[in-house]
Amino acid sequence: MAVSSGAGGWWNLGAAGLAKLGAAVFPRVRRGLRAAPQAAGASRAQPLAADLFSAFDMGAAILRTPEGAILHWSAGCERLFGIPADEALGRTAHELLGTRFPDGGRRSLVEELTRTGEWQGELRHRRRSGQPVVVASHWILRRDPANGQPAAVLELHTDATALKTAEAALRAGEARLRLAQEVAGVGTWEWDAEEDSFVWSPEHYALFGLSPAAEGPPSLDAFLALVHPDDRDAVRAAAHEALASGEYLAEFRILRTGRNGGDEVVWLIGRGRRMPSPAGRVGPILGVNVDITARKEAEERQSLLMREVDHRAKNALAVVQAVLRLTRAESMPAFAKAVEGRVSALARAQTLLTESRWTGADFQAMLRGELAPFVGSGSSSQVLLNGAPLMLAPLTAQPLSMALHELATNAAKYGSLSVPDGKLDISWREDPPAARLRLRWEETGGPPIAGPPERRGFGSRVIETTVRDQLRGDVSCAWAPTGLVCDIDIPLHRVPPTPEG
Repeated sequence: MAVSSGAGGWWNLGAAGLAKLGAAVFPRVRRGLRAAPQAAGASRAQPLAADLFSAFDMGAAILRTPEGAILHWSAGCERLFGIPADEALGRTAHELLGTRFPDGGRRSLVEELTRTGEWQGELRHRRRSGQPVVVASHWILRRDPANGQPAAVLELHTDATALKTAEAALRAGEARLRLAQEVAGVGTWEWDAEEDSFVWSPEHYALFGLSPAAEGPPSLDAFLALVHPDDRDAVRAAAHEALASGEYLAEFRILRTGRNGGDEVVWLIGRGRRMPSPAGRVGPILGVNVDITARKEAEERQSLLMREVDHRAKNALAVVQAVLRLTRAESMPAFAKAVEGRVSALARAQTLLTESRWTGADFQAMLRGELAPFVGSGSSSQVLLNGAPLMLAPLTAQPLSMALHELATNAAKYGSLSVPDGKLDISWREDPPAARLRLRWEETGGPPIAGPPERRGFGSRVIETTVRDQLRGDVSCAWAPTGLVCDIDIPLHRVPPTPEG
């Protein structure tokens, strides 16, 4: 049964055959044919069918054999695929269009078409230009009334390329939104107060450390069970306030399982707004919860830092006051020099702590700062430093810097560093079993020493006060004829472990 292109091709089947095809495929055609008076017969049915099929021919419609040979190629197909009818007739439809079928291939489509009489779905074709086109396709199988065998297939196609492009853009936008939510720690939610039920986004489940597959959307009470006990009443009050005002705002903590398996506290800020609803109903509240743990921790660190700075400033001022009160000198210039040296020692320790953000002070750097004029290189150095790298805790660094300053000042004025050939050997070691840090200050080659000084000066009092009272350690000084030997022993727990590298 050959069918030509164009509107006339449809009714070359003959009035009776066209009426059968139209009545089976198009309900409106069927109703139109039945409405025609029986007496008029085919003469009345043929113009009506011709008008309907002429309009239908404007769509993308293909009539083909069950094997795929094209019998009719509508004007709509010419526009959609850019292929003239005279090039399409007789060709195999899926070969002409380079059709890409869904999973299962063409065979699965033919099997469903044969079994049910129709098939609907998406197909990917290729235009004459080679440009791909996605269509929403509807196949309808017509059987021979005489023997029931497949006789023809009608394919109806609608261009869905723009729709698929929009869907792809929407999916990409949703993927970017989900990624942004994951990175920013944001979860979205909707609370239906009348049903007392929640709808959570996947990111919201992740925010609470829950799995969407294992945990259903909770009720308000189930949600509050995830909130820190100290914050539950405030969150409940904020939720009920939102029903009246339309605005929800709350900062609260939740308890979730951390990476190590234990509970961890996470800070969230929740914002929401009630949506409009039909009269007599309470609209749902849409909102977000945002992870603000980092901000809260930063605020806490800032608060602690402010308190620590205040405490340290007061301590530093107290030390300066003690220096001013206890320093003795024969003249104002000598007094100013003594005070300046001791305040500079404090400042150097403060600088070292600041450089490490108050995590600790490098002990060797502290020694080199105090003994800078005498620390050279190789044999030219009057000072030998012997010990492993060591970081001093902030509470240890400042008192110990004052004690070392007094020892260095005494050595430069009266001891081994007061003469060119004098030497100073400073050694230290950690004693883990005893939890102690042991430091030895040993001078040699200086002016001969007859014995201990007749009176204790300010420097000696500073050394004893800082080591014994502030550091809870021990200090002993021996004035040997070859020079001063001072042993300082302080608790090791006041000194943090040395960082690697």
